[in-house]
Amino acid sequence: MSARAKRYAQVLMKGLGDASADKVLSDLESFGQWVAGVPALRGAVENPGIPSSLKESFLKDLCKKAGFEPVSERFVQMVVANRRIREWGDLADAFRGLVDEKHGVVRARVRTARPMKEVTRTDLAARLGKVLGRRVELEPGVSPALLGGVELRLGSTVYDGTVAGALKALRQDLVKG
Repeated sequence: MSARAKRYAQVLMKGLGDASADKVLSDLESFGQWVAGVPALRGAVENPGIPSSLKESFLKDLCKKAGFEPVSERFVQMVVANRRIREWGDLADAFRGLVDEKHGVVRARVRTARPMKEVTRTDLAARLGKVLGRRVELEPGVSPALLGGVELRLGSTVYDGTVAGALKALRQDLVKG
């Protein structure tokens, strides 16, 4: 995540006023889905040949019809005006991080060789929550190449308890002698 995305997210968080951070996050996620799913929308907001006034009017109507918070609409307008729409995913992720921090939530990514059972995932989240002293939300993923075990990613730290990771470490030890 870029420093610019963090700055944009902090500006948005400071400018919330009476708006709910959760609602604004929902607005940002919706807009991101539209931009990703409707190539014509992305093309229109990125096209420098389309006058800014036309983009502003279109985005205002779109945000109003979608029920966006006024601060969400202003943020969308600012991002488009500053030609940062390609960074939308990072901007939304940075804001999500601030909202999570506000709610005392830590997001962790878990990869396993096979899909985790719900009870296992819930238990892992509860145990991590005890250790970290915060609520943990797990984002599960499956990668058969891991062979077995669990890979946990908390922020930029990776805890590798996979068979593939152990085999890689063993190989490195054998190469070193």
